[in-house]
Amino acid sequence: MGRAKYARAYYDFAVDAGAVGTITMRGDTIPSGAILLDAFVEVTTAFTPTTTTTVALTVQSAGDLRAAALTNASPAVISTTGVKRLLVDASDADLIKATADRAISLVIAAGAVTAGVCSVVVGYVEMA
Repeated sequence: MGRAKYARAYYDFAVDAGAVGTITMRGDTIPSGAILLDAFVEVTTAFTPTTTTTVALTVQSAGDLRAAALTNASPAVISTTGVKRLLVDASDADLIKATADRAISLVIAAGAVTAGVCSVVVGYVEMA
């Protein structure tokens, strides 16, 4: 307790598919009571949306890591390869505290994803 820890989760279109819905990413779980400190995504294969796709990255509640990780209007975060920072919206003063053990999830809405591979890393500290 008290030291920063990290949870890492993986998504691969070839393994996890890309249908509309919530995909629990394979990997670590964030424990109940943990406060999220920071997060990033490493995209190794760019995500390809259909014409209506939106994708969010979530731990505790809808889109808390990134509400619009991929949309057709603003495809910046996971539509290109590389490492990108998530979390910590400067306009939001509240931190995220897990109220139960939580997996990292990829939420696909409206239209499917047709390609993509990424790892998400979340830094946290256990408080309870």
